This record gives sequence, structure tokens and C-alpha cells, in this order.
Amino acid sequence: MFERYTDECKRAIYFAQQIALSEGAAAINSIHLLLGLLMEVKYRANNIFRLREQLQAESTQVVAFEMLKVVKGTIPLSTDGKRVVAYAGREANRLRDYWIDTEHIVLGILREGDNAAAGRLRAIGLDLETSRQWVVENKGSRPARLNPVLWWVRRRPLGIILSIVFLLGIILGLYLLGFGGAK
Repeated sequence: MFERYTDECKRAIYFAQQIALSEGAAAINSIHLLLGLLMEVKYRANNIFRLREQLQAESTQVVAFEMLKVVKGTIPLSTDGKRVVAYAGREANRLRDYWIDTEHIVLGILREGDNAAAGRLRAIGLDLETSRQWVVENKGSRPARLNPVLWWVRRRPLGIILSIVFLLGIILGLYLLGFGGAK
């Protein structure tokens, strides 16, 4: 499920889980995901939206969680947490990004809309359209990551030849099954 997520995004979700476990929550909700984004200053979401600066109360809460031990166990995402993660993927697709990073989680929180984390983000002046624009404007600052989808086709002549042979095989198969000729 998390193949397209960057390591930073996976870490933010892991921290959200640790926060939820340490609170004794039954599931990871949108606030936990927002707090997970605040755990490390280097996350792109913090650089683009200045979350740690603008969410002072949550940032001090995160500092307290940094001192806690790792809690063993796993818990699921809550309904709003699932929607946030799903919307993060949709936002990445909308922006034509293969990789889902922390800024897409912020967009997912804002897009879900009816959750506590979205309320906090709107309270500091973030809205979905402006945030999308900021993500687009900051695309150039992303670390270079290969898009693994058909990279072998673009990089290797053999991949191109194999793709053409594959497509010709499909066309021939359809023709032999009677889908390609006049009757």
C-alpha cells in the first residue's frame, strides 16, 4: 500500500502511530497525522508551509512526544485518517507526482476538510487551493527520485523493443480471436 510513499512520509505516519499509541488511542486520526508531520523539521511540509512555526501549541506537544520511548504495537487508521491518506494519493496524482510526500499529506488533510487537523490548518491561514499552488511552486526543490513506472522502457533500448513486441503480440492475439478482421 505504501510503495509510492517517500521514506519521510512513511516516517511521519510512523510517528503519528507512535503518538496515537502513547495516547492510548484506538486509531490514528487526522490530528495524529498532523503531529507526525511536525516531528522532524526537515520534512518538506514543514519547509513549504512552515508548520512548526505556525502551530506552536502542537509543536510543543510534539517535543514532549520526542522524549517518550517507542511503543510496541500497531493500530489502524481511523475513518478520517484513511480518507486523509487516500486523498494524499489523489492529490499527488492530481499534481502529476509519482511519489507521495509529506506535503501531499497536508493537502489530504485539507481536502478531507471535516476533521480537527483541517480546522487547525485553516486557522493558520492554509486552504486547499493556495496550498496546492505552493506545492507546485516548490516542485523544483524536491530531491531527485526516479519514477519506477516503466523506467526500463525509457532508459533501455531493449525495454523499448520488448514493449513493441508485447503490443504486437496483443494485437496479433486479438486478430486471431476474431476481433480484428471483417467477417
